[in-house]
Amino acid sequence: MSPEELKKTILEFTASYAYSNLITIDSQGFPKSRMMENIAAGDDLVLYFATFAASDKVAEIRAQSRVNVFLYRPEDHSSISVTGTADIVMDDDVRRSKWKDHWSGFWKGCTDPSYALIRVVPKRIVYLDYAAHQKEVLEF
Repeated sequence: MSPEELKKTILEFTASYAYSNLITIDSQGFPKSRMMENIAAGDDLVLYFATFAASDKVAEIRAQSRVNVFLYRPEDHSSISVTGTADIVMDDDVRRSKWKDHWSGFWKGCTDPSYALIRVVPKRIVYLDYAAHQKEVLEF
């Protein structure tokens, strides 16, 4: 598969799921996984997730920026694993651009200081097409 085809496959795969697993490293040095609501990735394949600014995951990312995001398709057991670095975004313009109205049950709006975004910049994405027994890798 060409890099362009792989990128398209990754974008379609990630857009088709409401949730993925975000894995950080906790204060004891162990992986910690949790389900996160997906925000559609752009052509740069950068992923964003909304969270509370005071959450454990924010503290974990500030201490150790290396993360993994995992998406799994149960119908055929295919998956995507994104390894990259994360940072915390508090810029009002970016937070406004990613805001979803149904989050108003958690935050008072897109400029609420307790609303933060996690930005994951991929370094490596592995797409496992389980049905075809193929593994494709996109390096950045």
